[in-house]
Amino acid sequence: EAAASMPNMSRAVLELYGAYRGAQSRLDTFSERMANEPYLAGLDHEFRTLITSIQSFSEILRDNADLGPDQRQQFLGIIADESKLLSQSIESVLDQVGDDGSEDVAHTRLPAEKVADVFQANMNYFPNLEAAAERVRADMTPTSVAGSVTVIDYLRRRHKVETEVVPGSDMPGVLRRYDPATRRLLLSRRLQPGGQIFQAAVQIGLLENVAEMAGIVGLAGVVEPSAQALTRHALANYFAAALMMPYDDFLAAAEDSRYDIERLSRHYGASFEQVCHRLSTLQKPGATGVPFHLVRVDIAGNISLRFSASGIRIPRYGGLCPRWNVHGAFLTPGAINRQIAEMPDGRRYISIAKAINKGGGGFHAPQSHLSIGIGCDLSHAGRIVYGDDLDFAGGIAATPVGTSCRLCPRSDCRQRAFPSFDHHLELNENVRGDTVHVTPQMKMK
Repeated sequence: EAAASMPNMSRAVLELYGAYRGAQSRLDTFSERMANEPYLAGLDHEFRTLITSIQSFSEILRDNADLGPDQRQQFLGIIADESKLLSQSIESVLDQVGDDGSEDVAHTRLPAEKVADVFQANMNYFPNLEAAAERVRADMTPTSVAGSVTVIDYLRRRHKVETEVVPGSDMPGVLRRYDPATRRLLLSRRLQPGGQIFQAAVQIGLLENVAEMAGIVGLAGVVEPSAQALTRHALANYFAAALMMPYDDFLAAAEDSRYDIERLSRHYGASFEQVCHRLSTLQKPGATGVPFHLVRVDIAGNISLRFSASGIRIPRYGGLCPRWNVHGAFLTPGAINRQIAEMPDGRRYISIAKAINKGGGGFHAPQSHLSIGIGCDLSHAGRIVYGDDLDFAGGIAATPVGTSCRLCPRSDCRQRAFPSFDHHLELNENVRGDTVHVTPQMKMK
């Protein structure tokens, strides 16, 4: 009724709420960074040391009127020097703040974080690379589904590149090696057949999409060479997935199978992780799939991949909430783990996770243990096979989760590892909660 009778006021309310959510998001990000950014942690220690020194010598001068001229001059010199160092430290921080008050922290962030920002800003969908993949497929054998022979033939025919699969012992620690001088592409036999196809397709992407990738990198404002190289590598992987799993065909297959990842994996000869990646790219205007979030963690909880089209918040810094099933998946490797998660704001998500191993190729070969988590808002549960047998009518029991301990306001979580930024922790040695960070004395600031 308000929207119909007072549209301007309603629009203002929406804009106000949007500004509030934006400010809250920036505050959460800054709080997260303050807790986990080594650069800021070092500055905090430096500031405190300098301030303590200045305060101590100032109090000596104030409280000791009988100090000799030489001592007084010495202490004044120390205060002047420490004040100068403090001023320089403050200026170094202010140099990172833009004219609009926002932080320019590009040079303090890791290249992988910059790449994640590029993909998030583009909603993990790059139409130019999709079109490039379609052009390559059109030039391949008509009966091809981007199989290894066809991809290798394309490299030879279009780029005069000879491809050879070599024993893993010939390239220890290397899966793909391309020599521009000899135009030879070497693929490790440690790769599964689908992995060999994928890496050959990555090489096609690197050879054919220089302009497209440069345009994406330029628009994103990525200037650091290492971050540019990592972004191009990620975009080449995107192209390879688009070549192996063409958008329209893949979307139709996903809808037909109700987003059954293992069925899609068998159909396209792709790995579980590759299919999850591709599902997260279905954001083509007018032909979108289920908006998924995607996260990859290692066995230590480090986040090596994050993207969210579902709206769920994935931490940029620090660890992920231990209640997320992406951690529990390590307990049952190879099995699909399903979870209905409820965030502190009340939104619910359905997520699945699977622990996988990478590497290997022999008894002594090292392996990487990773967990892939993918999910969507619970409102889309009816579209995916993992939403079957959920009792929507009777209410669905959900696992209370958060983003990370530092950002989660839940005061009753027995898995809390750190106090929340939103709470003041008052410890009482006579009371022991589920953890030292959860006690009856925890209260809002």
